[in-house]
Amino acid sequence: MVYIQEELSDARLRLDELKGYTVRAMDLINGSSKKDHLYAVAGDLMQVIPGTILKAERAIEAAAMAVNKLDYEDLRQTLRPEKVDELERVLEDVRMRIPRRTGVCR
Repeated sequence: MVYIQEELSDARLRLDELKGYTVRAMDLINGSSKKDHLYAVAGDLMQVIPGTILKAERAIEAAAMAVNKLDYEDLRQTLRPEKVDELERVLEDVRMRIPRRTGVCR
């Protein structure tokens, strides 16, 4: 389980690097005297890359959530039942204090 979590963390770092490279490339393109030409020949790529990065981030987050759930269930089996109940009450209290996201991001 730890190996998978480490790989997910590494994937997050790589995606963050890719976002930085994308921003840098867009800044260079937009600052170029050949901007119109670059958009003419590669505009479709400049439009789809940020969305693809976002989809990859969401996929990694979904995988991380699944791994965390599996890890949670595994740890739950090693604790005393009364400790599990106490921790779940505390977690539920914390969840109620955290504002839920509203709106839909796609």
